[in-house]
Amino acid sequence: MRRLRERIHCIRHRIRRVRPPPFGHACCVLFIISRLLSAQIEHIQTAARFLNDGQMAEAEAEARQALAGRNTRPLALAMLGTIRLQAGKYDESTNFLIQALALNPNLVGARTTLGDAYLLQGKPQLAERTFRQALKLDPSNFNARFDLVKVEASLHNFQESLEVARPILPRLLKSEESIQVLATDYGALGKKQELRGLIEHWQHLPSPNDESSLAFGELLNLYGMKDEGRNILDVEETRIAAHPSAALALRLGNDYLSLGVLTRAERNSQLALSLAPDCSACYQTLAQIAERQDSSEKALAYLMAARKQDPENPEILFDFGKLCLKRNLVDDALPALTKAVALKPDEDSYVYVLGSANVASGNLPNAAKLFGRLLEKHPRDAILNYAIGAVHYLEGKYTEAETSLKQSLAIEPDQIAASYYLALTYDAIGDDERAIPIFRNLVSVHPQHAPSYVKLGGVLVRRHQYDEARQDLERGVSLDPESVEAHYQLGVLLRRLGKTEESENQFAQSRKLESEQREQKDLHLRLLLPD
Repeated sequence: MRRLRERIHCIRHRIRRVRPPPFGHACCVLFIISRLLSAQIEHIQTAARFLNDGQMAEAEAEARQALAGRNTRPLALAMLGTIRLQAGKYDESTNFLIQALALNPNLVGARTTLGDAYLLQGKPQLAERTFRQALKLDPSNFNARFDLVKVEASLHNFQESLEVARPILPRLLKSEESIQVLATDYGALGKKQELRGLIEHWQHLPSPNDESSLAFGELLNLYGMKDEGRNILDVEETRIAAHPSAALALRLGNDYLSLGVLTRAERNSQLALSLAPDCSACYQTLAQIAERQDSSEKALAYLMAARKQDPENPEILFDFGKLCLKRNLVDDALPALTKAVALKPDEDSYVYVLGSANVASGNLPNAAKLFGRLLEKHPRDAILNYAIGAVHYLEGKYTEAETSLKQSLAIEPDQIAASYYLALTYDAIGDDERAIPIFRNLVSVHPQHAPSYVKLGGVLVRRHQYDEARQDLERGVSLDPESVEAHYQLGVLLRRLGKTEESENQFAQSRKLESEQREQKDLHLRLLLPD
């Protein structure tokens, strides 16, 4: 509204410049024309007053009264364009404003309003060109210059945005919106000193509103000034607590979450939920906080509550399905992820996790189809090549697995998973000469990767290289004491070495772990079943 009022002021300014011609010695015809012109100008002035008061229909009726006059028609069209813009009818607004400028190209206010209409239509390049044309006509026009500053920033032309801002910089340091734009420019360009300098100007603003203060704090956090950003958030927390707002409390909770300040994140998110008990976004944020607190059961409970409030929300479905998959709740993960993908089929991350859930459930053909679909879009993606290679390995398609895994490693050589599965592929076809060097390289470069020690030890047992095999298997057990395969393979080795009692102990441990893990899986699968 403030911008529209400024536009209206520009129109009024132009109206004041139009004066009826003198008629001291003119003929009666000129006197009549003068009276008619004055009446038409009065219609535009009245339209501006109505628009300023939010009386749209009355404003339009008055503006249309001025369409008949040749001298006032451009202003009337500009007024109609401004009315349509405020009503949210951007196409109609653009049409009126273009007509106005065709009749009078020098209407700077109309040209600036046209730029605003282009912005609201998602046409920043057209808006940029329009604002530049307005500035060419009137370099001192603040509205056109500031709008161009914002457009350049939105187009990531941050240096150009600052260059355009230079003539009005002192004025920009006195408003919330303009300081935020400057913060974006400085931050994106890595100008930390200039960004820090904005904080003092922000603190001297008369009374920035809570939403603007949060936005400024978020910008500081985004560009690495976390202490300064948190100081602003802490001030806002006190203000919001004094005058609670669900939307602002939730936003503050998310801001603290991004900083890793989980206690305050939870406190503000709970405040938001208490103010809006049906807030599904509040439950989502609380679920993310619970995950960060290593409380996945609590996170699941929050996501279940979020689903109850908003069962068709793809983001909630995805978060729920992903967490279920992480906890091995495959039967619960699959329907949620399937529905999320159906709602947002072009969201690659959703499709990828659904593919992973299909792997976990043993539906390898469907997983291959999902990963293949992504690979068509991103053929040079290392992770996707690895994923489909791993699926081919699990399907027993070892030639295809080798091709995909090698492609993945060619794109990104230092990958644990792709290297591991390539070694597994060679192991599966009995090609120890190629499997062993890969496993050995993995344990050398990634000495904490327990599965590689276990697999390498197993291959070496098969090749009767018992000393090295024992070292690798014992290392695997020490890194992952709950590995069923590590204990089993170590048991096999000890039996071959004639250490029967130690061997039986390892076999017993392997059976015990396998039983516990099976029971745990069954427990997980029962966790979300209805009572």
